[in-house]
Parts: sequence; structure tokens; C-alpha cells
Amino acid sequence: MRLNQITAACKDLAQSIAFYQLLGLRLIVRSETYARFELPAGEATFSLHVVDGDIPRENAPQLYFECDNVDFAVQRLKVAGVAIEREPVMQSWEWYEAWLRDPDGNQLCLFKADEIRRYPPWRIDAPPGAENLHMVIRGQSQWAIVKCDDAEPWRTFQARYDDFKSSLGPFEVFALLAMLEREWPEAFLEHQQKIRAFAEDEARELLF
Repeated sequence: MRLNQITAACKDLAQSIAFYQLLGLRLIVRSETYARFELPAGEATFSLHVVDGDIPRENAPQLYFECDNVDFAVQRLKVAGVAIEREPVMQSWEWYEAWLRDPDGNQLCLFKADEIRRYPPWRIDAPPGAENLHMVIRGQSQWAIVKCDDAEPWRTFQARYDDFKSSLGPFEVFALLAMLEREWPEAFLEHQQKIRAFAEDEARELLF
């Protein structure tokens, strides 16, 4: 599963489009009541939808956009006349953040967090582990997940498995699971928990 897009409410579509283009988003779809943007990096998109009635300013979803240089992004917006509600500051959770609002009052955070965004020290599940997982495809629909750091792992697998056909990798565990979900969804549903456990234990091979 991947996050495709976030849709925010707006009242004046043209004004909001201009704001998000200033922010750096690329307009790719537009109608009388809807607009959709691509982000400069990554696959997620962002959209706007014209609504009737009030748009809440508090206790509402907040929009986070990660920047390579928060200070530069803030300075560029200030020069264009955009008000910044909270100047850039390093938070106790190690995100460097600035806060502002779009023309309709939706709250935005411009931030930089790097790896701490996904893997803070207080993350409750295990980190993904080493990128050393290989999926070995064998004959008669048999597979193996193997931990291997060899420079040419396919040679190792070819010697180990008489029915070796091919191998994919290396992956860390989340990338491996994402690949399985995309390419072999039934196998993903059946084996995902075993693969997660295998990635964290001392075993070197998982057959299925």
C-alpha cells in the first residue's frame, strides 16, 4: 500500500493554486472545482477541492512538506508576501520546523527531519535491518528468503539450490514486503508475518 494523495479544502481555487505553485508544486489537473499537483520529489500528489461552508482552522488535518532547506523556503515565501506563523525552530523530537497557512487557513508545516522522520530512537517497532535479504525463486513454485552479503549472491544460491532459477535482491525487510505485495499479493498475505520474524531472528534461510 502507498499513500497516493492528500486533498485539502479551499474556497478560491485560483488563489490556492497560485499559493501551492509558489510553494513548488506542479499543477497537473485542473477543473472548475478541483486541482491536483505533483510534488518535486517522490510519487505522492496533493489536491484541492472547492467546498461550501467554513473550512476549520483548528482541530483540522495538518499538511507536512519536507524541504531540503527550510530556512531558504521560508525566506522565499516571505519575499513573496506569505506570512509565517512560526519561524523555523529545532523541536525536541529533532524535526526542524516552520509553520504557516495557505489562503484558506489550512495549516502547513515545512520541515526537515532526514532519517529521524522514519526511524526515531523511540520508534515502537524494530528498524528495517540490513539490506541483505534475497528472494530465491526455485522450481515448482518454491521460494526461499535468504540472508546473504556475498558480492555475487546468485553464485551462492546456484550452488546451494539444485532447482535455482533466479534471485531478487538485496532488500531490507520493508522493501521486500512491498515487492511481494505488489508482485505476489497472495504470497504476501500468507507469509508476511513469517518474513518479518525471520528478518529479526538469527536464522539465515526461510523456505516456503
